[in-house]
Amino acid sequence: MASFRDGGADESCLAETHLSSQVSSLIACPEPGQCGNGGAICNLAVTAVGAGMLALPKAMEQVGIILGFILFGTVCLLTYFSSSIIVKYASRRGKRTYSELVKDEFGVAGARVLQTSIIIHVAGVMIVYLIIIADMLVGAAPDWNGVLPTLLGRHDGVWYLSRPFVCAVLLVLAIFPMLISRELTVVARYSRNSIIMMLFLSATMVALAATALIKGKAARVHILPTPLDPDCPSQCGTLARLCIAILSVLSVSCLAFTCQFNLLPVHISLQDGRCSNMLGVTRKAIALCAALYGTVAVSGYLMFGRDTEGDVLRNLTIKYVSTLAGPITAAALIDFIVLATTFNLLVNFVLKVWAVRDNVAEMFYGRPALELGLGHFYALTYGLSLAAYLTSVFIPSVWMMLSLVGSTACVTFSYIFPGLIKLRNGRTRLGRAGGASVVAMAVVMAGVAIVNTLAGHAEL
Repeated sequence: MASFRDGGADESCLAETHLSSQVSSLIACPEPGQCGNGGAICNLAVTAVGAGMLALPKAMEQVGIILGFILFGTVCLLTYFSSSIIVKYASRRGKRTYSELVKDEFGVAGARVLQTSIIIHVAGVMIVYLIIIADMLVGAAPDWNGVLPTLLGRHDGVWYLSRPFVCAVLLVLAIFPMLISRELTVVARYSRNSIIMMLFLSATMVALAATALIKGKAARVHILPTPLDPDCPSQCGTLARLCIAILSVLSVSCLAFTCQFNLLPVHISLQDGRCSNMLGVTRKAIALCAALYGTVAVSGYLMFGRDTEGDVLRNLTIKYVSTLAGPITAAALIDFIVLATTFNLLVNFVLKVWAVRDNVAEMFYGRPALELGLGHFYALTYGLSLAAYLTSVFIPSVWMMLSLVGSTACVTFSYIFPGLIKLRNGRTRLGRAGGASVVAMAVVMAGVAIVNTLAGHAEL
């Protein structure tokens, strides 16, 4: 692993020696190997856990509980398989970044395709997250029924509760400070808190679903896929629709588990940089995501059944929760769920900046972002964040385009490139067949994602 952690950042480190010890501890050139396994697991899990989690109850509704869990398990295995390819081959060849690995395998053109796909998808998700945060905290005209206007009793669109102002405050007071550090070890502190918040959110969903069951207010759910459920009327589903639903659920689930673009930065940050240790971190992060996703998916489906929305937060209204917990408790629970989700998306945004910054730096400067001087590093960091903010404020209708292009870009770096690497370098026929299968499945999922987006069912 020594070659994995060699870097040419000495010049920029020398330029920082005049800074105070407090400031330099945050912005000095990071020393690899400072992050423990727990922090790395949280960083990788938070990279994946985002707004896509809120679409999974609807995914469960489409295929039933048993098949839903089977599909989630399949995606977990697929995600680990593709991730292990990236980690193993980068470690064997001493490559520090995903782009370096792809360049070594497919040349400059391949690296450019990879970098472009990561930038398009991840930057698009950053923009969409800011739009979602504004929807949750502020709402939209004319009602302005977000958490903040409701708490303050102002639904008139006053300037300090406007979407641009609230997002700008979050950008300056929350996101910018988290981006000061150049070490994932520091970001891991926020990731741990984010995971704790997500665990509480998951527990809240489970408690609400259990209350609905106890009070006899749970929705009717299907254990089996609807065409196979003996209690389902014949017109409620067909095998053809089931096949389409399976592909749609696979597509949405793969988006929800996407973390491949941050694997190697997390690997470099580990104290124990052995390949086997990073693979263990990856397995645990995927398992943590699966536990969160499974509980949220089943709980949401139990509460709302066939009425489950593509974003389950739309179902979790004060009116509904009041039937389970009383109006005051309901309002507090809804506020907690929204604020927990907001915090998670903010930390996720920071980790997304990490990925976009690295790929932009390699594309235009020819080296990883951490090897840039301080001026270029922070100009790039805050420039990307500001660009995402401005796009979310002034071009909110960009959501559709981002869903269309981003879903295709996502499978490119998550599955197609790892599959091609395995196909070209697999030592056994089974390994090469596995690589080919991943590529084929990725192409199908990209097609399904495009169709869903055009049909108005895209979920990021």
